[in-house]
Amino acid sequence: MLYIVPTPLGNLEDITLRALRVLKECDLVLCEDTRRTRQLLSHFDIHVATDRYVDRDPKLVERIFEKLRDGKNIALVSDSGTPLISDPGYSLVSQARQAGLPVTSLPGASAVAAAAAGSGLPCDSFVFLGFLPRTAGKQKRILTEAAALGHTLVIYESPFRIAALMETLRQTLGDACRVVLCRELSKIHEEWVSGTPSKVLADLKARKEILGEFVVLVNPS
Repeated sequence: MLYIVPTPLGNLEDITLRALRVLKECDLVLCEDTRRTRQLLSHFDIHVATDRYVDRDPKLVERIFEKLRDGKNIALVSDSGTPLISDPGYSLVSQARQAGLPVTSLPGASAVAAAAAGSGLPCDSFVFLGFLPRTAGKQKRILTEAAALGHTLVIYESPFRIAALMETLRQTLGDACRVVLCRELSKIHEEWVSGTPSKVLADLKARKEILGEFVVLVNPS
């Protein structure tokens, strides 16, 4: 069985009992960074083999398939949150489904769901855009098309490009839209900032430095 196992975003208490059991019982854990995953496993006294997973490695995928066909249980994790959600794993899971191999996905930590729920913006339906392209032109096109649907937009962004994204939002969607930033979700320095793109941008520019990963939520209406 191939298990898709969510891991904590930052607070280790957020891992589920089922995730711990699966990690203990599996034969191999596939991960983005073996050092980071070993730290997590060690914290919970789990001793199992780990291997780095890379999406664009067909030979690796075939070796994993051989283990699954031999009856091995394999867990796929990301550095934090749910695998495949803006993290590696798509090629493996897609091809496993096509090959008729058993796959199951465990519920658990997800920055998208947690940020949407806590944002105060409508989240009965939202559009998840993940990490936007680097160029402003492509960003504007994607934002314009997504905003036309009328739902809350959810975007991942790094501290190095968050200010530029606020300016792009202001230029593309106007300064009447409402923005909510969630920084360092579930971690000790978790922070929420809300307002118009201009207001949020002014807040960011007033800081000596910008640290942490961001989930950006936008209500285009």
